[in-house]
Amino acid sequence: MGKRYSIDGRDTNTLNTTILALISAATIRPKIYDLIMGSDDTPADNAAEYVLQRFTAPGTSTSVTPQPLDPADPAALASAGEAHSAEPTYTANQILLQWAQNQRATFRWVAAPGGEIVLPASANNGAGVQVITVTGAVNVNCCVHYEE
Repeated sequence: MGKRYSIDGRDTNTLNTTILALISAATIRPKIYDLIMGSDDTPADNAAEYVLQRFTAPGTSTSVTPQPLDPADPAALASAGEAHSAEPTYTANQILLQWAQNQRATFRWVAAPGGEIVLPASANNGAGVQVITVTGAVNVNCCVHYEE
């Protein structure tokens, strides 16, 4: 079993905005096994649709340091980013997960054993949580657990 890490990000869920991205390293294949998403904004009936999609270039973002779930584990090889000022270069039709969510609800996806989402062992490739439709711009928070 590999080492397990957590990344978290937050942003306003405006159209075509990446909330959080996990970026591979050349020597490892990160495996996403848990994703949690919700809003800390004032409750309202806003809805949005999100995708977890592969990319080949990570764009420009604020760095997020992956945190080991076991404090004895070494620093992660993969990296992460939030609050993108330039979006990743998404690979067309490489949607790994898609869901619709009301602002008042929290969404959680947990992989079935052996059903983890595997990213390539290729530098600057990865996957991002992106907003593809939205009825109202609100703050959203996303947390991803992955294994290296």
